[in-house]
Amino acid sequence: MSNTFSETITIQTQPEVVWSVLSNIGDIYRWNPGVKASHTTSDRVKGIGATRYCDLGGKNFLDEEVVVWEPESKLTMRITGTNMPFKTADIRFTLQNKGNQTEVTVSPIYQLKYGPIGQLLDRFYVQNTYQKGMAALLAGLKNYVENEMENK
Repeated sequence: MSNTFSETITIQTQPEVVWSVLSNIGDIYRWNPGVKASHTTSDRVKGIGATRYCDLGGKNFLDEEVVVWEPESKLTMRITGTNMPFKTADIRFTLQNKGNQTEVTVSPIYQLKYGPIGQLLDRFYVQNTYQKGMAALLAGLKNYVENEMENK
């Protein structure tokens, strides 16, 4: 059984600016506080099939691949390798143009390993932790786009 939730934030800029940050998949460490280091791992650095490695600290890692790429609209990263308890996971980003703002929603859909034990683990620990991580990811994206990008 897959689980999902959504987190949304409004960023004070146009979707193309937000997209320029999201679509630079190897640099997620610059704005996501949950990622200590990251880099692309494929010759393709943008578009469907591009891959990246994320060091989450504490020996935790993610290998991810772009499976949906709709410029200035949608990006989905699929976890293809990890030492965390995910059996499957897609992290879906959606951008909505709101005039001079962009509404960004992140909606992971995931399933944990370990069957019924994984479901209990999700219910009592993982989903809450994961949701806080996605909220922090969006806050980091907003801060980076509104403050760091403006200074460039």
